[in-house]
Amino acid sequence: MAMQSSGQITLGDVNIELDLSRTTSNTSLGSANIRDLLEVASGQISLAADGYGKANNTVLTISSNTNNYNIASATTGAGGDLNTNVILTINSGVTVGSSSAGTAAMYTSTGWGSGVSITVINNGTILGASGVGSSQSRGTGGGGGTGGGCWNQSPTNGSSGGSGSGVNGGTTSHNGGNAFEHSQSGAALSVIFSTVGTRTGGSASSITAQGGGGGGGGGQAGKGGSVACDGDHGGGGGGGGGAGLSPGGGGNGGSGSQSSGSGCGQARNGGNGGSGSTNSGGGGGSQSEHGGGGGSGGSPASAGSAGNVSRGSGNNGWCPVGNTSSGGAAGGSSSTAGTAGAALAGNTGQIS
Repeated sequence: MAMQSSGQITLGDVNIELDLSRTTSNTSLGSANIRDLLEVASGQISLAADGYGKANNTVLTISSNTNNYNIASATTGAGGDLNTNVILTINSGVTVGSSSAGTAAMYTSTGWGSGVSITVINNGTILGASGVGSSQSRGTGGGGGTGGGCWNQSPTNGSSGGSGSGVNGGTTSHNGGNAFEHSQSGAALSVIFSTVGTRTGGSASSITAQGGGGGGGGGQAGKGGSVACDGDHGGGGGGGGGAGLSPGGGGNGGSGSQSSGSGCGQARNGGNGGSGSTNSGGGGGSQSEHGGGGGSGGSPASAGSAGNVSRGSGNNGWCPVGNTSSGGAAGGSSSTAGTAGAALAGNTGQIS
């Protein structure tokens, strides 16, 4: 703590300020540590004139770039204690930054004694971390469409994929980090910027909440064969489910049937579509021998793919089902912006 600012100062008082014993039998007034304390490099020393208000400060210097500087830890690491004033210098051209927006670039920490002051000589820059932007899959994926069916040229249409759902805002804001934080409550610790320098909070970013992907359309049914034989009737593949926080399920494959007539082919069913996942749409169901495969489910905020056309051949070539089924639309997305970090944070009433 600082020595008194009036009245008599003894050599014992000087020793106490230097964290020594009050005993003065082996103390020399001209010793280096006393001259450093009293700021008298040479010549005569007067305890009253030179000693008033002097303090045995812990002197810290930041000479190279660093992150998340804890002043309390640096003080004790330098052999000081948290009941002693600190003089902290940031050299010119040096940046004190942060590796995370959740931690200030420089902070006092806690545990300081009453009446202690930290004097910061900022010839460099104290810079908070920027917020980290991201996109997150938050919506519900659309379900995959059902594959078309074919029975003796009596078709059922494949169904369209379901639409993904939208979302209302992001889940969190991505705020910038603070530059300097006074961490200790109350009036025990004061921080003085004798040289302000550059103190800048980190810039904000935003989070985008993505709507669910649309489901894939069901595949078109198909038929192969000849005039003499109705051929193989193939069902279309089911559409894949759309991506989302709640993914869409895959659609069922369409059913085919065996044709009538001697030597005719077998029923060919389309495969089921795959379910979506959080970040990927499910794959469309496999095509049958003549039916078309299902469309893939959409990724977050993307529409599903349309079902594929049939691969019919021979007489008529395919069941007359018309157009392929469309993929489902994507759910809407939205963004939420964060807030820039502060230059000074925490117990700012104790910062000057």
